Amino acid sequence: MDQPIACTLPPGELRARIAALAELAGRTLEARTPILGGERLTFAGGAVVERDLRAAVEAERACCAFLALDLRREGDRLVLDVTGPAEAEPVIAELFA
Repeated sequence: MDQPIACTLPPGELRARIAALAELAGRTLEARTPILGGERLTFAGGAVVERDLRAAVEAERACCAFLALDLRREGDRLVLDVTGPAEAEPVIAELFA
């Protein structure tokens, strides 16, 4: 991946996004485990959670092109793999924190 490690959101929007992701995680995040190149986040899999999580993933894809975000359903859970270059580790650790 040859993208700069930088979010394209203006500072105010970035703060609001971080707060929104933290709120979503507080309601729904069940596990966070390291994987090669990033982290695997497991969420409760209700319909509202899925809608909110899919919207969050699309928003992150738009502003952080250096990240790879793979969201899938596994049984009654949603699993999000977030990976990127080694320089992106601090950003990945901050997502949904």
